[in-house]
Amino acid sequence: MQLDTAAIAFAALMSVLAAALVAALPTLTVARRSVAVLLREAGRGNTSGAGRRARHALIVTQVAMALVLLVGAGLMLRSVVRLSAVDPGFRVQGLLTAGMSAGAARTRASTNALYTQVVDKMAATPGARGAGAATSLPLGATGLTGAGVDMQSRPELHGRGPNAMYSGITAEYLQTLGVPFLAGRVPARDDIEQNRPLAWVNKTFARQFLGDRALGERIRVADSGWLEVVGVVGDMKTGALRDDVQPMVYVPFTNSAVKPTVMFAVVRTAGDPTSIASAVREAVNSVDASVPLALRTMDDIHSASLAQSRFTVVLLSLAAVIGLALGIVGLYGAISYTVAQRTAEIGVRVALGANPAAVCAMVLRQGISIILLGIAIGLAAAGSLARYIASMLFEVSAFDPLTYAAVTLLLVSVGVLATFVPARRAADTNPVDALRVAQ
Repeated sequence: MQLDTAAIAFAALMSVLAAALVAALPTLTVARRSVAVLLREAGRGNTSGAGRRARHALIVTQVAMALVLLVGAGLMLRSVVRLSAVDPGFRVQGLLTAGMSAGAARTRASTNALYTQVVDKMAATPGARGAGAATSLPLGATGLTGAGVDMQSRPELHGRGPNAMYSGITAEYLQTLGVPFLAGRVPARDDIEQNRPLAWVNKTFARQFLGDRALGERIRVADSGWLEVVGVVGDMKTGALRDDVQPMVYVPFTNSAVKPTVMFAVVRTAGDPTSIASAVREAVNSVDASVPLALRTMDDIHSASLAQSRFTVVLLSLAAVIGLALGIVGLYGAISYTVAQRTAEIGVRVALGANPAAVCAMVLRQGISIILLGIAIGLAAAGSLARYIASMLFEVSAFDPLTYAAVTLLLVSVGVLATFVPARRAADTNPVDALRVAQ
C-alpha cells in the first residue's frame, strides 16, 4: 500500500480552507454588527446573540458527527464479533499451509507422484500429526474451480445442471483439516492413487441438489466422468467468512477434471505451526528443491478474512473518539464561558434566595439541550446514511436498536458529565464575590 499524493494534497487543502473559514466567521460576524449592539451584548455578559448561537451550532454539529461515527463503529464492531464467531467448518488452530507448484513442464504422472511424495514427507515431519493437500484452500477461495454438475438420477438436467465448486484432494486432506464426515466413508489412499471414480460432497450439495440422499448417486463435474458419491462431509467456508457456503464436490486430485499445477498442503501440528515450518521446507527440498513453497498458518488466513472489517472498526472508532472529544470539550468550554459571563446574574439570583440546586439545574438544562439537539440531528443523519454501511455488516441490521440506544446513552452521559462541573461551579457562586466582579 502506498500513500496517494493527490489524496494528501486534497486533505491538506481542505484543512487550510476549514481553518480559514473558522477564523473568518467570527470576524465577519462582528464586522456586520453595529457598535451599539456590541456594547449592549457586552453589558449582558455576551451570553446571547450570534456569537453564542455560533458556538452552540458548532457543538451541536460535533455531537451529531460523533454520534454518526460512533453508530458506524458500533455496528461494525458487532459485525466483527459475529464474524469472529462464525464456524469455518474445520479446526483452524494448529494448521500450517504450504502452497506449492510442480510446474507445467512435468507429465501428469510425475506431477501426481511428486505431490504424493511431498505430502508423505510432510506427514512424517517431527511434530506433525497429519498432512494432506488439495487444489484449493478454504477461507479465501484460493484455487477454487466451479462447473456445472450432471446427476444421473436427473437426466433432464444433463448439460445444464446446477453449478458447484470442486476441488482435487489427497486421501488425508479432509481428515487433516478436521472436517466432520456426516455419512459414507472417508477417502482411502488407494481411491486417490488408483483414480477411482468416486466423489465426496458437502452437506449443502447433498441438501440442495439431492434431497439429503447423496450416497450412491452418480455425478459428473466438468470432464471428470461419472463419479459415485461415497461420502458426505460438513460444510466449510470456502470463501470469506461472510459468504454463504457453496455446494462443493471433492474428487481425487488424480482425476482428469483436476489441473494440479498448484497444490496447497495442510499440516496438522500439536503446537505452534510455525515451529515446524523449517522442517516442512526441508522435507519438500528432500524430494525436489526446485519446488517453490509458500508457508502460512491457517490462523493468519483466518485473521486476514477479518482484517478489512477490523480496520474499518479502528478507523471509525478513532474518528468517533476525536469527534466526541471535540464535542465534549467544546460543550464544557461553552458552558464554562457562559457561567463566567453570567457570574453577576447568578450572584444576584443567589442573593435573592435562589436555591443552589435550581441554579445548577438551570445550567445543566442549557448543556443538555445542546447535547439532545446534536443527538437528534445525529440520529437522523445516521438513519439516512445507514444504507451505505449495510453491505459491510454481517448479521447486524443497519438500524440495530441496541447500537443506537447504547451510543445515545453514552453521549447523554458524557454530555451531562461535561456540563456538571460548570453547573456545580455556578451553584457554589458567592453572591458577594459575584457582585464585586460585576462592579
